[in-house]
Amino acid sequence: MSDPAKLRISPGAGGVSIWSEELFGAPDAHRLRDFIARAFSVEDVARLEIRSADAYGRIAYAPTAAPEGVWRKLAQALRRSAHTDDPDQALRNGRASQKTLEAVGAAHLYLGHPARLPIRVSRVGGTLSTWRLRPVGNDAVRLSHPALHRRRDLRHRLEEQIAAIFGVGEVRDRSFSSDVVLRFDPGILTLERLARELERAWPALIEGEDEPPSAKRLFTAGSLLTLAAVAQFAAPALRPVAVGAVVVYAAPNVVAAIRQARHGQVGLPALYSFGLGLMLLSGLPLTGTIMASLMQLWPYLAHRTIVNRQRRLFAAHRKRPTWARVAGRTVEIEVHVDDLKPGDEVVARAGETAPVDGVVIAGAASVADVLGGWASPLRDVAPGDALYAGALVRDGEVTIRVVRAGDATAAAHVGKILPHAAFRNLPSLFDAERVANRNAKPALALATLNLLTVRAPRFSQAVIRPDYITAPRLSAQLSALYDLASGLERGVLFRKLAAVDALADIDVVVFDDSAGLDRRRLAVDQIAAPSGSAEDALAYVATALASDRSERGLAVARLAARRASANVEAYGLRRSAGAIRFRDALDREVIVASPAYVERAGVRLPPKLERLAAFFEDPDGRPVIALRDGAPLGVVTFRRRGEAEAATTIAALKRQNPKLRFVHVSGRRTAAARAAADAAGIEFAFGGLDARGKISVLRGLGRRTIWVGDGAAPEAVEIMAASDVSVSVAGFGKAPTDAADVILLRGELAGLPSLNDLAAARRARIRGDYRTIYAANLLGVAGAFLANFGSLQSGLLSNLGSGLVYARHVRRLNRLIAAIEAQRGRLVG
Repeated sequence: MSDPAKLRISPGAGGVSIWSEELFGAPDAHRLRDFIARAFSVEDVARLEIRSADAYGRIAYAPTAAPEGVWRKLAQALRRSAHTDDPDQALRNGRASQKTLEAVGAAHLYLGHPARLPIRVSRVGGTLSTWRLRPVGNDAVRLSHPALHRRRDLRHRLEEQIAAIFGVGEVRDRSFSSDVVLRFDPGILTLERLARELERAWPALIEGEDEPPSAKRLFTAGSLLTLAAVAQFAAPALRPVAVGAVVVYAAPNVVAAIRQARHGQVGLPALYSFGLGLMLLSGLPLTGTIMASLMQLWPYLAHRTIVNRQRRLFAAHRKRPTWARVAGRTVEIEVHVDDLKPGDEVVARAGETAPVDGVVIAGAASVADVLGGWASPLRDVAPGDALYAGALVRDGEVTIRVVRAGDATAAAHVGKILPHAAFRNLPSLFDAERVANRNAKPALALATLNLLTVRAPRFSQAVIRPDYITAPRLSAQLSALYDLASGLERGVLFRKLAAVDALADIDVVVFDDSAGLDRRRLAVDQIAAPSGSAEDALAYVATALASDRSERGLAVARLAARRASANVEAYGLRRSAGAIRFRDALDREVIVASPAYVERAGVRLPPKLERLAAFFEDPDGRPVIALRDGAPLGVVTFRRRGEAEAATTIAALKRQNPKLRFVHVSGRRTAAARAAADAAGIEFAFGGLDARGKISVLRGLGRRTIWVGDGAAPEAVEIMAASDVSVSVAGFGKAPTDAADVILLRGELAGLPSLNDLAAARRARIRGDYRTIYAANLLGVAGAFLANFGSLQSGLLSNLGSGLVYARHVRRLNRLIAAIEAQRGRLVG
């Protein structure tokens, strides 16, 4: 082009080609989006390709379109969009309106692709996309894009992003063709909506740090193994080449060993370097390359296992609806959740999932809250109740006033915390390195002594061949995934996974004011029964709530047990919005319902029952009403007047670990703090403290401490930093602003014993794995003494131990996945 300020346009039979350095060479995203919108405002335009490197764009017509007619329409669209008769000027300087962008589906296109890649835009339903979507049957689609070519990292991150789209099922990466095939539910997800989600995923694909398991070192070790095998058995002339290749491969260990020696240290690098020297003496590299290959195989398998299993373990926590039904005066409009604002009102019906965090303002529903770790995930919601994104509406219909939407929801925040790949910075990983380096010293000394006295390398090679590091690393990483997932099922979220290792060494538990030491357990307050006996009403309510582990259900169960209430035979028990129904032994219909359900059903209550049903102090303690054959039988009310929750929790912690000490730090007067501590069973209390005073107490304890309080409170940030582990009881709803290391999603102190259980179980698993691998290693060394084992036999025994550790963790993860999926199936079924 002689003049880059001018456009060169060349219409053709199938489309029009455009050259413009200004428009395409270094494209401005807004200008380019406007150009795309104007081009696709013509219905006969099928595709658009832009190559920034060549300052070139091409608009392709639909096959059945007449070229002359399309160009005239296109020229008119350009003039109309830019309010000018000059199409060149329109292409350079025009601006399409937001209405035009939305109408043609160009508003959400991602145009920040690297300049080396072409941008190819086509229609997908009523929107535009840079992705190519090719349907494969009614419920599958193949995705492709030039950026995916030879980019395993992009395809890996794409799989992660797609798996989080609500309605997507199986995702399969086709590496040989650089595309991805996915199955989806057409009743939930359309190709048009999928295209928008894919455009929305581009920043995470390009800027994300998650990588697929690297096979480079495994491939290198495998290549060395092949070369060594050929050199040793088929082509002896290649043996020097194989030995030289092994030396190059092991060079980093030699460098590390020299660096350690300069600091007076001896560890694994020295052990590996000594093994390299023995290999050079024998001139036989095969055994060393076999062991090197196995040492690369186990980490690769562990990384793949973590990547694959975490997708299934955390699927429910990452999948969230992206479209919502906005309530209007006459019609309902479906909008993307990113377009919602606080105060908007959305509707969720039976079979749908709540798309936002908000407050129910109308209607009633029975929901399955599978994300917050509730003690009873099945619960009823009515006006005034909080409802979070991800909750499944099993029955009924509710209107929700939006508080948070899109990536701001609690579920979205939890999904971001959950890992996608292998873990780093775990104390148990550092311990594995420390122990392995410590064990390298006696092995190296024994091997050196034998070599100096016997002068035969066979025994020395057998002594240094056991692998002391791979299995402990496997154990720490795979066990961490299990701990994170099993903790989540108990309502425990580890924001910093290192806390699960640190918890096992805690000496002191410090309760802040915000821990809720004064909170009491919910208890049955009154049972009013105008007709029949109160015992009958209690028995019916206890039967209905028998499987309900909510606070109300537990309160009723405790009272029924104390009174030894007779069990009621129940038939056909089923749950609906605000009510649990069944038939008793006399075939009478029994309904245990909420006040809202009774009001909707038009049941008239006697004045006394009506007053009781209308009053409650706590949303978790709403009254329940028992109806028999449609007639009111009784009302059960609740109040927080039971024993202090903290007392029960601390008693359980003392049973778990009698060595624990408990401290209360408070801003209240010392007498009030002492009274709260005594009621909870806490030995030490410090009152009249501000934030600095609490920090001073924590630091002055001189032991490993765990802080318990409201991690979402701004003033708690510095206090939490002074503890070894911080645990928040703020609950699921405050997760987006919670800075604690561990969040008890149920917002209850009763979750603290679960932390002890998780930490103790983790330590026991890791110790069991250490016993397995060290038994295998010692057996290999003993075999060298007693059975003349060589390097190969000793190394294979060690790797057998690694294989046992790996298999044990895979079985455990698979069992957990099966249990989680079965539980979710029962909740949503």
